[in-house]
Amino acid sequence: MEQIQLSEVQKDLLQFLQIAQEEDIILMYEGKPVGYLVGFADEDDWIDYLMLHDPKFQERLRRSVQDAREGRTIAFENGKLVSDTEN
Repeated sequence: MEQIQLSEVQKDLLQFLQIAQEEDIILMYEGKPVGYLVGFADEDDWIDYLMLHDPKFQERLRRSVQDAREGRTIAFENGKLVSDTEN
């Protein structure tokens, strides 16, 4: 993990976003960490990040795991599509 002064990033953000595709960057200001720069190598990385940090997704995942633990599941083949408005 690389540590970069914020003033350096402000000069050439694109360069540091390209570096962040390969390694995470801690942004420093006056010697203290103030941020975290994460780059995405492709759209899949972006989607993975969103899923890991989206509270609504996390809640759905938690409920799904709980349902499975309590036996409230059905075989995929026997299921039906449900719209978001039905949830």
